[in-house]
Parts: sequence; C-alpha cells; structure tokens
Amino acid sequence: MARFRKIEQIPGGGYGAVWRAINLSTGDEVVMKFPLDALDMAPGSEDRRRFEREARYQSLLKHPGIMPIIAMNLKREKPFFAMPVAEGSLQDYLKSGPIPEGEAISIIIDVLYALEYAHQQGVLHRDLKPANLLFLDGRWVISDFGLCRNIDSESTTITQANSAIGSIAYMAPEQFDDAHEVAETADIYSMGQILYHCLTGEVPFPRARIGKLDVKFRYVASRCVAEEPRDRFQSVAEFRRELEFITAPQAEIAPPTTRANELKAKALDGDTESVGTLLELLLDSSDDEIFIKEFTPSLPQELLTQMAADAPLEFERMVRTYDEYSEGGHPFAYADEIADFFARALTAAKHSRPVRHVSLNRIMIVGVSHNRFYVGEVFSREVSRLTAPEDISYVAEILRDDPAGANFMTPYLRRYSLPRPILRALE
Repeated sequence: MARFRKIEQIPGGGYGAVWRAINLSTGDEVVMKFPLDALDMAPGSEDRRRFEREARYQSLLKHPGIMPIIAMNLKREKPFFAMPVAEGSLQDYLKSGPIPEGEAISIIIDVLYALEYAHQQGVLHRDLKPANLLFLDGRWVISDFGLCRNIDSESTTITQANSAIGSIAYMAPEQFDDAHEVAETADIYSMGQILYHCLTGEVPFPRARIGKLDVKFRYVASRCVAEEPRDRFQSVAEFRRELEFITAPQAEIAPPTTRANELKAKALDGDTESVGTLLELLLDSSDDEIFIKEFTPSLPQELLTQMAADAPLEFERMVRTYDEYSEGGHPFAYADEIADFFARALTAAKHSRPVRHVSLNRIMIVGVSHNRFYVGEVFSREVSRLTAPEDISYVAEILRDDPAGANFMTPYLRRYSLPRPILRALE
C-alpha cells in the first residue's frame, strides 16, 4: 500500500480537509483528503458514510473528465483518499472576470460530457460549482463528490428533508426542500449557473440576470435555471446538444446536402482531409434518409476508392447504410443510380469482401425487382470481372437461391465468358 507524507493543508475540500502530500513510493506530489476533525467518524455514523461514499463513487467513475482517485484507505480510524494535484479551479480562473466565449463554451461542454457519463452510471453530483471544477493535465475535471447520490438508492439517512446541501449560488431551488429527492435536473441547474458565471464574470446570486447574456445564450441558460425542474432540459445530453448547436460554425449547421457538396468539391480539388470529413458526415447523418438517398449515389469512383483505402470499416458502414435505404421500390432512373453506385463501391472495395458481396447482392436485387435491363447489364459486367474465388462462389450462391432472379439475369450474363460455378448456377 502506498505511503504518504503530508506537507501542508490547503483551502478547499467541501466537507473534508485537504492536504498537499508526497507519495513516498513514487516521489510524486498528491492531494490527500481527510474528514474534518469536527465530523463523527465512528463506524456506521452518517458523517463517515458520507465520506466513504464520496471516495467510492468518485473512484468508480472512470472518465477523463472526472478527477481520478489514485489511492484510498477507508478502514483506518481517520480515512483518506488521494488524488493528483490540479493546477487550479474554475473559481480561481473566474477571479479575473468573464472567460472568452469560445473558451467558456469549450469548458462547459467538456464538463457536460463528464457529467453525462456520471448520470449514466446513476450518480448525481448535487454540488457543482466553479470551485469543484479543476484543471488537470490540460483539461477540466469534476471533483468533490461529497454530496453525490446514487439515483437508485433508497437511503434517506444521509440527507433528510428540509436539509439544503450544495453551494447556494449554484444550487437548484428544490434542494432547499428535499435534497434527497432531486433528479438530474438539479445538476443541470447548477451547470446553467456556472455557464452564466463564465460568460458574465458575475456570481449568479441571488439569481442569474439572463438579460446580461448574449441573446443566443438566453434561451439555453433560462431553460437550465428554470425554477421548476420540469421546465429545464431533462438530460445533460439535451443541454449539451443545444449548446453545441448554437455555438457551431455556420458550416457545421448548414443542411447536410450543402455541407456534403462543399466537402465533395474540396476533396475532388485535392483536399484529402475533406474525404475523411465527408465520410464522417455521412455516418453522422445516417438517420437522415432523404439526405443519404439523395447524396450517396453522387459519390464518384475516386472518392469511394480513397474512403475504402483510408477508413475501410467506416466505408463499410456507409455502404451498408445506403444498402438499407436501397430496399424497396424506386423510380427506374434511381434504380439505375443505385446500381451504378454499388458498381463503384465494388471497384473501391478491393480488400473488403463484405462490401463486395453487399454490392453484388444489391445490384442483382434492384435489377430483378425493377425489371431493369440497364441494371442487368451492370450486374453481368461486374460479375464478368470477378477473379476472387470467394466472390465467384458468392454470386453462384445468390443465383441458386433466387431462381427467378437467375432467370432474369441469364440473358445478360451469357453475353460474357463466365466461371464454371456461375454457369452451373444458371442451368
């Protein structure tokens, strides 16, 4: 077990005493947190359980945005846990006034990702404030889980009704009534108050004066700090997405087709980075059926080939998404576009058997279901070019499994010299 030597007590810690210390095993400087002397540390006492709960919950939350616990001993008469030394707190940073907008939003969004994770693990913080947001290793992290609660806990012994906890300027109104019964929306309230403080440089007490914010932030801030929990954002993710949306560059919030066409033009002009960005956009927009169906068939051979080479797994996901949207009936002209796209995908996917097989299967299905001679020509042309034994076997298999389809494709296929397995499937 690691051994430590205390150096000096430092401010902070909420319900605990914080000391700078040295880890004698490594020589690293750390921060150690002990319960305050005035607290009752008798086994089973409320104060001891609160301290132990803070250490255990914080140690279980494994996220880059949550202060890690590197050692703890909860069995000794005066328990403790140790953490890395932070460079400072958001409270320290705010002493010089408001934070520039871009930086402030970046800080809040980073913290929201960590808070979203904590909520997913069933942990509410209930004491979010600038003093508990610390700068560690180049990023902001949430610390001091002394007043946290497990959402699924039925315990009422730690927090009794009418016992307010948290720091007044950032605390949700319902915490004054019954801090045990608060939900995720209490932490959202606190983050809204912190957002206000970052942008205005003013402590939001006795209340946040929303009119002092830039107009684009007034709605999101007012939703966060609404008096009634039901009027706030109901999840951290909802709050985060709204904040990301209103602060995103215009190019990122443009209609996806506009953005995709801009990226395609840049990629065709030699901007290789735009190829990857375009593929990311297609994957991020995979639930937008209209966009995927309109734009994907326009991808030229050279971009598909580069996508397949640079990001084969993402390329496969993109092709499979379009394959799903290609199911069903289509106008004849669009059926031809589908066939052409999968022919190009087949050419691009030299090293991806799944993509080749998805492409061959979809071309055949589209040709047969739409009775399209053009698609029959595309299918037979691509089949005649196959050389890999697994591809030849796959085509023979899908022809055998679909006698009607094989019957439709036979006149087109017999115009080419074909491998024997495929010829046998046509008999």
